[in-house]
Amino acid sequence: MRGTPLLARAVRAAALPVLCCAGLAACVPFGGAAEADVRYGEDFNRHEPLLVQGYPTAGSLRLVQQVVWRIADGAPDRLEELSSSDATPQERASTARRWIAEFRTEAEGKATAVFCDPGDARQTVVLRFPGTGRTKVLHVRLDGIGGEDGWRVRMNEAPGAPPEPLPPCAGL
Repeated sequence: MRGTPLLARAVRAAALPVLCCAGLAACVPFGGAAEADVRYGEDFNRHEPLLVQGYPTAGSLRLVQQVVWRIADGAPDRLEELSSSDATPQERASTARRWIAEFRTEAEGKATAVFCDPGDARQTVVLRFPGTGRTKVLHVRLDGIGGEDGWRVRMNEAPGAPPEPLPPCAGL
């Protein structure tokens, strides 16, 4: 009978580290939004910071940063993932390749994003690349039913279309 308390103490002593590890494991993110946050943080550390003017929302700013980063990385597949639902797969692919071909060098350097209007559901954003003076107009919006898919960029530009005129806010 004297061994029972000793056994109980040994079980409790062994159980404590197991419970602590289990508790810590519960804090580790598994996929989904947490994984996206980790990737976003890694991207943020690898790229030139984006200068911002206007009034972005947290979601529209994050999206525009990712658009610039995907262009800079020359990653058409990852850029296509940011597209709104109003583009076909072919439009997404051709638009992504075109943006990378046209703006990759500029996107690797400094860029300014001018958010033109309050971003409750959609915003026009002018990307300015001060190294070359070139600009790119983006249209971003909440996508899905009631915005459930988050902020996305319109990627259904017609090949060979002339550049979109700059909105008045581009002069901010």
